[in-house]
Amino acid sequence: MNGTLDPTDIKILNLLQQDARLNLQKISERVHKSTSSVNERISKLKEQGFIKRYVAILDPEKIGKHFLAITQVTLSVHTRAALTGFEEKIKEWPEVLLCLHLSGACDFILHIAVPDSSSYHDFLLDRLCIMEQVANVQTFIVLKECKSNSPYPL
Repeated sequence: MNGTLDPTDIKILNLLQQDARLNLQKISERVHKSTSSVNERISKLKEQGFIKRYVAILDPEKIGKHFLAITQVTLSVHTRAALTGFEEKIKEWPEVLLCLHLSGACDFILHIAVPDSSSYHDFLLDRLCIMEQVANVQTFIVLKECKSNSPYPL
C-alpha cells in the first residue's frame, strides 16, 4: 500500500467504499475529525488517485441485465497493435462490464451483462467473434452471484 495513507485516510476510504453517499458530517463524526479536515483529506485522496470515481451499483434484475457471462478470449496475434486494438474495441461496448488482460491459457476475461441468452448469442456473433484477431472464445454462464462489489481491504 502507498505509504501516504495514514489511519484516518484508511478509515475515510473504508467508509466511502461502504457508502459513497455519506456526507462530510457523518464521516467526520466517525473518524473524529472536523468536517473541513475530512473535506481536505477527501480532496487530496481524489487528487492522488486513491478515489477514482463514485458510482451507483444497480440491481441487474431490475434493469433487465440479469444474464451474466464470463467469457475467455484468446487472440490469434499477440502484437502490441492487436492487443491494444482489441482493448480499445471492447471499451466501446457497454455490455462488457469488465475486461481483464491475463497471462496464462487465455488472453482476456470479459464480464458481459445482457438481458438473455439470445442477446448474448447476438453479441458473440455480431461483435466479438467477427474480430479478426479473435482466435477462440469460451463462455461460462453465471448461475448465481454469490459475492460482488466488495470493498478492497485496507
